[in-house]
Amino acid sequence: MAPSAINVVVAGGTGHLGKLISKTLLSPVYRPSQVNRVVVLSRDDSSPVAQELKALGAEIHTGPVTADTLKGIDVVINAWGFMVPGDIKNALVRAAVEAGVKVYFPSEFGVDPHSLDIEAKIFESKVTQTNYAREVGKGKLKVIELYIGGFLGQVGLYAPGIGIDVANKTVTSVGEGSATVPATFTSERDIAYSAVRLAILAAQDPSSVADQVRISGTSASWSHWAELLSKEVGANIEVKEISDAPFREKIEKEGDFIAALRYGYGKGHVDLTTGAANELVNPGQELWKWETVEEYVKKTKGLTAA
Repeated sequence: MAPSAINVVVAGGTGHLGKLISKTLLSPVYRPSQVNRVVVLSRDDSSPVAQELKALGAEIHTGPVTADTLKGIDVVINAWGFMVPGDIKNALVRAAVEAGVKVYFPSEFGVDPHSLDIEAKIFESKVTQTNYAREVGKGKLKVIELYIGGFLGQVGLYAPGIGIDVANKTVTSVGEGSATVPATFTSERDIAYSAVRLAILAAQDPSSVADQVRISGTSASWSHWAELLSKEVGANIEVKEISDAPFREKIEKEGDFIAALRYGYGKGHVDLTTGAANELVNPGQELWKWETVEEYVKKTKGLTAA
């Protein structure tokens, strides 16, 4: 007998990542065979994205989230960003537990805060909300932390800030020997696909999915980024290594997110290739092809069209 189709809530389901998760759940690949109801928590049900999702079959919920809201829901995927206060996220967890939700994905995804060798206050909220969900869930709520490295689709947007300066023909990495250290990047599309696959697997059998899941859509060192960009823009991109000391100071004193990210890249803390669950969510790439750094550089014309 085929497993029953699941009911899913996506908090922030009209946002940058949330809308991709919502659309994936609503796609013919999963619905109605594996996914039944898709409920999107949104502030504005009249927005173009909300209307688009509604046309695809989503239910848009804009009011307070209570246990009644989540009645009959199997999985809650929290795609709210770090700007949403912790008390709102915690209230969602409490409602999920009261409603008997089986699986919960805490928000923010990205870098695994447990991998850093330095205390970064910017990541404290991730750890706090996850610990809270497990404490309140008391073993009845499966909590899955999904870590995917850097968002591939945002590299072009934040390129100079993370050390990729195509205009000035330089790529700068943080720390001695950091130029050749690989880092994981996963496209937003691949994050959405992975989250949906994990949601379905965990709802059917919670023991089939670990509490902490790493996904590595693609990986590249800063030297490799420079090589690819050089070929694409037709100019030599120089690689430079700089001291990590100022970055450690910014992390410790200011909780600077970009500093923590660049420090993590340089130290290899964002290389998620070892132990990645790629084969669990996408065995043999039979379900989809992971987007690569090479494809991204070409698609964005060397980050100039990102």
